[in-house]
Amino acid sequence: MCGIAGILTAPGRAVPDGTIDAITDVLGHRGPDARGVFRDRQAGLHLGHRRLSIVDLSPAGAQPMSSSSGRHVIVLNGEIYNHRELRADLERDGQIGWLGTSDTEVLLELCERHGVEVALQRAQGMFAFALWCRDSGELVLARDRFGEKPLFVAETPDGLVFGSELESILAYPGFSDDADDDAIDLFLQLSYIPEPLTPFRGVRKLPAGCFARLKPGDRTMVPQPYWQAGRAALEARAKAVGSGVRQEDIIAQLSRRLQYVVERQMVADVPVGAFLSGGIDSTLVVALMQRSSPRPVQTFTIGFKDEAYDEAPFARAVAKHLGTAHTEVILDWREALDLVESLPDIYSEPFADSSQLPTYLVSRVARQSVTVCLSGDAGDEIFGGYNRHLFATQYERARAFIPSPFRRSLGHALVGLAQPRRQRLLQWLKASAGKSGGTRLLGEKLEKLGSALHSSSDLALYASLVRRDGGLVPGEGLLRGLESVHDTFAGHDLSLAEIMMLLDTLTYLPGDILTKVDRAAMAVSLETRIPFLDHEVLELAWSLPISTRISEGRTKNVLRGLLNEYVPPALVERPKAGFGVPIESWLKGPLRGWITDQVHAFSRSYPRHATVARAALASYLEGRSHGHHFLWNIAMLQAWQQRCFHQTRRC
Repeated sequence: MCGIAGILTAPGRAVPDGTIDAITDVLGHRGPDARGVFRDRQAGLHLGHRRLSIVDLSPAGAQPMSSSSGRHVIVLNGEIYNHRELRADLERDGQIGWLGTSDTEVLLELCERHGVEVALQRAQGMFAFALWCRDSGELVLARDRFGEKPLFVAETPDGLVFGSELESILAYPGFSDDADDDAIDLFLQLSYIPEPLTPFRGVRKLPAGCFARLKPGDRTMVPQPYWQAGRAALEARAKAVGSGVRQEDIIAQLSRRLQYVVERQMVADVPVGAFLSGGIDSTLVVALMQRSSPRPVQTFTIGFKDEAYDEAPFARAVAKHLGTAHTEVILDWREALDLVESLPDIYSEPFADSSQLPTYLVSRVARQSVTVCLSGDAGDEIFGGYNRHLFATQYERARAFIPSPFRRSLGHALVGLAQPRRQRLLQWLKASAGKSGGTRLLGEKLEKLGSALHSSSDLALYASLVRRDGGLVPGEGLLRGLESVHDTFAGHDLSLAEIMMLLDTLTYLPGDILTKVDRAAMAVSLETRIPFLDHEVLELAWSLPISTRISEGRTKNVLRGLLNEYVPPALVERPKAGFGVPIESWLKGPLRGWITDQVHAFSRSYPRHATVARAALASYLEGRSHGHHFLWNIAMLQAWQQRCFHQTRRC
């Protein structure tokens, strides 16, 4: 895991001395162990690298790295998990004078011998890289299949500038660009900016599973897909149906593949551990790690004194059962609150998933003991673990016999019932139904469900479930974007839950989940690895019918079945709550003055949204709406805007 940056100037243009150093060194948190630059001034090419040493800690693993022939130069951010197998294949094809044992050198030689497209098909890992071909004068940018590692590309008067974070673009001398209003609207709706968009019109993210070929003088980046999750999923399903393979055999293959992936991701020349929440996904990852490890695996959990948000007891029980070397830190909410104003520095782009706070805190705890952490992320997207996936299966059955007008009336009633000022009524109704426990998120979920029942189409239904603005931000950009993504796998007989799972994999996963984990962990120089993001795991999961993943009111049944081999079900069976913080109470309590100031400042910065923002604040403080997510979006956008303006003077 590292940070990369680069410049490809147009013919006749030059950049000041030290520019590549400036846009590289702002990524020092991604790679504190070493730095390097490569310049080909005649070609107008500059490459920079910040190194977090993981595999081959010697100088032989340093970057930028030149191939054995000297014809290619690479900077890589990430890991190639099957580099040992690829190395053996290359050696069988002919003698190579290896300089070291790094995965970067293997990828570089694979590209040189077989070309970038073959290398991308054969490499298994998480990565973003830039490859310079001296002979052709061509720069190739590429990103891993699922989008674990980021890559931003900007158009400037001098040429194209790229980096692992938006911070590199902002550090480029003279960078100035207009805001992308469509991207800002989507951020206010979703809490993140979906790829390929960024806050600026002239900056784009290279999409997941794509590469781009660039020549000096090119003004734009034209991504070319080499792998698409939607296509791979549907092809795997069609192949399984056509072959008649038994479900039991596919599940056995899935079990073996997950074990293989976990073992490969445990390979490193530095200490490796895992995040453990005590939920199904992280527990399965840790169980497979412990099965392969001769010593107790190091696991990490943070807990909070508020029981409604504290996962520590669940993780503690799992760790004890599996025999891990467990680290648990119980925090006061003040320690999370103290980080709020630092979030724009950590993310360097607008980002407002409030679980960014505990994600950063657990990363900081883990980094004190290890350099690499495995995570259970992506299990929900691939195996159907979100509440909306379960809702989709139930809704699809219900709408067959419930008339549309009745659904709309019911939706209106639920939205009214869900108002925060009716919290006591919700508590009474829950108690009357014989349900124990608090009503955390109950009103918010009812409000979202009520809004969903108004939807006119499956995509509109999905949009209503993932929006964080309560429908307050006008515009059809979100629905158009979802339609564009849906077109890549449309025309197949998919259930509503399957449509949602693919949309999550292609949008929410790279835009929210992977962004959150990457920035939070890299802020403390911690590498994260995600075993569920293996393309063969996805293909095996989609070889199974949806009923094996979601049925009888339960999600992720396949994973539950695999986990039963290692952990008693009672240790992990509990309602899904997410990795959250009490934003709703914070904004009415210790952060009330702050959010009020942020909304007023936002109204000046973004006048076209001023009326909506002020109305949302008033409605929220008066208890008429669950507007905390939208207000958090506003606050994070304004905080980023202030940082961007005051620190760079270029936004």
